[in-house]
Amino acid sequence: MSRYRYGVIDYVGDDVGVRGREEWTLSVAEDGTRTLRAHCRMWDTEIERDVVHTASAEFRPLRSFISHRVGGEFLGEGWFVFGAETLESELLLGGTRRSQRVALTTPPPFFVPHAVCCDAWIVPSYDVAAGGSQRLSGGFRSSPRPNGATGPYAEEMSDITATLLGEETITVPAGTFLTWHFLLTSDGGAREDLWTSRDGDWLMVRLRSDRLSSTYELTELREEADRGRGE
Repeated sequence: MSRYRYGVIDYVGDDVGVRGREEWTLSVAEDGTRTLRAHCRMWDTEIERDVVHTASAEFRPLRSFISHRVGGEFLGEGWFVFGAETLESELLLGGTRRSQRVALTTPPPFFVPHAVCCDAWIVPSYDVAAGGSQRLSGGFRSSPRPNGATGPYAEEMSDITATLLGEETITVPAGTFLTWHFLLTSDGGAREDLWTSRDGDWLMVRLRSDRLSSTYELTELREEADRGRGE
């Protein structure tokens, strides 16, 4: 049976306090395939998003579903499937059905569906043993906007660099965690500090974005007790 975790992330603006919240669940199957399900709400911009994102045991994206609402109105949704040679998606944008096909030279190392919990799954492709600054190429995102409020539509991220700043033990409302601290730079110089758990699940513990004047922190984490197998 799948292993299960539940968490909450608060979006905290520098001047406005808590401006949004994200509830997520993680299920990890016996073969290592894992699925993040997230419901995201940004009260200041009235954006609401549902995400179901599945990755392989190596954290490569397999499938992703995204649905958006803005100001209470349906914006769009899409289903993305990642193969070895093709990224395929079926989209509903502005009430119009569309299909997208993208030829791939290699399976994408990550996909950003703009649930904050999924941002941590950018860095499993980083070579920790090598260290330093590494270009993470071949990944995709569902929207070019930092808040993800377009589309969804798959777009390649051609300019993202990760630098491991080291191991850090940090305390957030959900508790104290041993983390990897990464610096991510992208989109012509945008910078984000990302702290991920070191427990094998690469959970988003903290994310700091100066561009958005916001800090995203894990405020709750629960584990499902092992109930054993039913007869």
